[in-house]
Amino acid sequence: MKYNDLFPVVLITWEDAETDHGWEEHESIGGDLPIAYTIGFLVKETKGYYLVASTITEDSNNGRFKIPKSMVTSMKRL
Repeated sequence: MKYNDLFPVVLITWEDAETDHGWEEHESIGGDLPIAYTIGFLVKETKGYYLVASTITEDSNNGRFKIPKSMVTSMKRL
């Protein structure tokens, strides 16, 4: 199996969700969302998300991560 033909290795740049806790002044809340970078094998793409896996074999994959397309700012094949 030539894995990169079936499941290309990609770098996805995306805006991550963020959580916080504790008391803060209203005026200090806000700012930009954190930017996240994920590298993996693109095993599935739908209208709504990219599914990448960290590890693949000839017939299975592991370490899957779904990234909503609405959060993605770019995707590059490596």
